[in-house]
Order: sequence, then C-alpha cells, then structure tokens
Amino acid sequence: MELREQFTDDEWKNLVSLPYAISMAVIVAAPSVLGAWGESKAMIQEPKHLAAESGSALVGLISAEMQSKEKELIREQQDLVKHDRTGYRNMIIEAARSASSALSRVPPDEAMAYKKWSLAIGQKVAEAAKEHGVAISEPEKAVLDEISDAFGISAGIPA
Repeated sequence: MELREQFTDDEWKNLVSLPYAISMAVIVAAPSVLGAWGESKAMIQEPKHLAAESGSALVGLISAEMQSKEKELIREQQDLVKHDRTGYRNMIIEAARSASSALSRVPPDEAMAYKKWSLAIGQKVAEAAKEHGVAISEPEKAVLDEISDAFGISAGIPA
C-alpha cells in the first residue's frame, strides 16, 4: 500500500498543513516586527530544504504537496490565528497529537522522520530572528517543546 493511502483525507490534510501551523505557532509565540520577514521566509524555504535532507519518502510526498499549495496553506493558518489567537496554540498541539496517532500506521522510521522534520522547520523559523539576543526565545522553545510532547518525542531544542 502506498504511503498516501495509509491516511484518510482529513489526516493527510493535517499532515500537509502541520509544518506551516507549527511555524505560525512559533511566530505567534514571540512576535517580532523586525523578525517577521526572516521568520516568514524561513517558513516558506525550510520545508523543501529540510525535506531533501530527511531521506524520507513520506516527508518528500508531503513537502511536494505543501509547495504546490503553499499560499493557500499559509493563508489558512493566518486566518486561524486571526480568528482565535489565544486558542491557536492549543489547536496546533492537538493537530500534532492527531498527526502522531495517524503516523502510527506507517513504518516507525517514516513517522519519526516526519515528526523531526516538522519540528526542525519550527526550529529554523525560531532561529530566523533573534529575540532579546537569543536564537530561540523562551516562548518559542516552550511551543516547540509542547509540540514535541504531543508527538511523543524529545525536541532537544536548546534554550
């Protein structure tokens, strides 16, 4: 059975949108007017770069679909933030839990590759703009740690 066929349409949509959602959660955790451009640029560029490094067939499929729907997926996340800024973070953590559950149907190395790739994108977004002189601010680290917990893995994000 093909990797895509392991998931329902809703599960696949969640897997495809989650890396942008994680990125947006990081951006919202420590908003920076000066850093917004760099973080947005990282959110767009890093999925493709990190997917190529992952060696994962699943990550490659998801990354390709993300690129083909980039504007639509990012706009969707922006709308969700505008609609419920305070609940957005919890929504993304729940989406990560759902993704983790869905990923239980693929080989463990593919599931782990997706989780690490998604978190690495969030980390690159966090590192794209320094807040208070640090590469990853405490609020950014906290959201990445919460998403990592939802995935059931250790993020290992430096403070």
